[in-house]
Formats: sequence, C-alpha cells, structure tokens
Amino acid sequence: MGDLHEATLVPYFNCGNFFANSTGSMENNSFTMQLSPMPITAAIVDDEPQFRELLSSLLSKRFPEIHVAGTAGSVAEGTSLVKEKRPDLLFLDVELGEMNGFDLLKRIAPMEPLVVFVTAHQGYAVRAIKFNALDFLVKPYDVDEFDDAVHKALKRLGEGHRPSAISALLGSVVSDRQVAISDGKGLTVLHLDDILHCSSDDAYTLVHTRTEKKPILVTRPLALFDEFLSDKGFVRIHQSHLVHRKHIKRYIRGEGGEVVLSDGSNLPVSRRLKAQLMEVLDKI
Repeated sequence: MGDLHEATLVPYFNCGNFFANSTGSMENNSFTMQLSPMPITAAIVDDEPQFRELLSSLLSKRFPEIHVAGTAGSVAEGTSLVKEKRPDLLFLDVELGEMNGFDLLKRIAPMEPLVVFVTAHQGYAVRAIKFNALDFLVKPYDVDEFDDAVHKALKRLGEGHRPSAISALLGSVVSDRQVAISDGKGLTVLHLDDILHCSSDDAYTLVHTRTEKKPILVTRPLALFDEFLSDKGFVRIHQSHLVHRKHIKRYIRGEGGEVVLSDGSNLPVSRRLKAQLMEVLDKI
C-alpha cells in the first residue's frame, strides 16, 4: 500500500518570511509544511441494494483511504449524487432498470470521474467496456479483481490522469441491441437495427443510420466496429464498408458486385469478401 499512499500525498510547501517578531519586523523563519492529503471520494450507483452495500463494505475495509460519498439506485438518483458530491471515482452499474449507466454519463457531462463499470453480464458488456480500456467488475465480485481495479484507479488518480473514455466512448454496448457512440461532442445511443452501414475514412469511421441526418464521425478505425458488430448482424463487404445485413435489399452481380441498401445507397463488394457476403445472404 506504500505506493498508493505516496500517490495521494499533497506536495510540500516551503513558506518563508511568514512570521513577524515582537518589533514588527519580519523574520526569515522558513519552515516546511505538509498539508494533509485530500481524501479520495467515491460514489456507487447500482440498482441492487446488496451490491451497493457490498462495494461500500469492500472499500471501507480494503481501501480506507477512499471515502464513499454516497450511493444511489437509479440514473436520476445517481446523477444528483455525482453532481452534488463530484466524486473522484464512480462505480457504475451498466444496467439500471429501464435505463443504463451510459444514460447517467450523458447527464453528468462534462464531469468525468474515473469510472469502474460493474455488470452481471459476462459477455457483450464486458467486451465493450474492456474494448474502451475502462475498468470493470463482474458480479459476483472477485476480491482480487476488485483490488486490481481499485489499485489501477488509485494509480491513475495519483498520477493526475483522468480517462478519456467517457468522452471517447465508442462501440460500448448499452444492451444486447443498443450501442453508445461518441462523436467527440457527446454520446448517441443507437439501436443496432438503425445502423445502415459503417464506412472507413482513413483512421476514422462514418456511421450511417436511418435516424440521424448526417453520418456520425467516430475517431476509431472500421476494424474495431467489425470486431464488435460481426456477431450482431453486420458483415464486412469491402475494406471500407461494414453493412447491416437486414438493410441489404439487393445484390448486383459483377466482379465483386455491389449491394443496394434500404436507403437506396449502393456500396461496392470486394472480390475477396464476396464469398463471405454470399454466405450471409443465403441465410437471410
């Protein structure tokens, strides 16, 4: 715990010529003063009371240097809690009743506490969170994983770093059929069925939807979208294009051919990926 304690120390201040003597002249009584370290604060937002209590107990017993500023059981309560207490660290459940943790993150913007997601889902949610280099805990909690996540958070806080993940969230699965996408200005939560296709623009990706007037420009490569969406109904048809198979209305034969989507757009199919597309179309 030595390294963690050092990470929370406030630097020493050298205060010279601070006191006056009995004649009123100032003496050079230089001295060194160490301020008490500011406590690290945490908030817990989870709709299951037993897990709120468990996290609070784990923090108080294993990391007494962290003060739990409060707990909440919903997005509305959590939003108020975070805005009032402004915690350094936020333990945030992915699923919060009819809403989710990403809804809370949108509501507290531009505040960016260090977030440790908690979830009961072993699959899609964990993959999404891990993809964005965020810490996460899977219910029921493993003590070693809990310690590792908190140690990492304390190290980042001690180094003065804040994650860019909240403002750079991409491809983070909100639910089995929703995805949270950031354009740098905020988050757009999309139903997967509303995504027509994703196109590469150098190191960026343009997400074309049937609900947004303009494509959403995301600062992540198309390959990462392919990795996350390939098992959710999307198929790579070209080095520059990933399409939702439900929106493919027609295939036009050719050397590689091209597809016509539900919005009327035509996209080329590469020869290398033609067989993969044909296999997908046979299943529709």
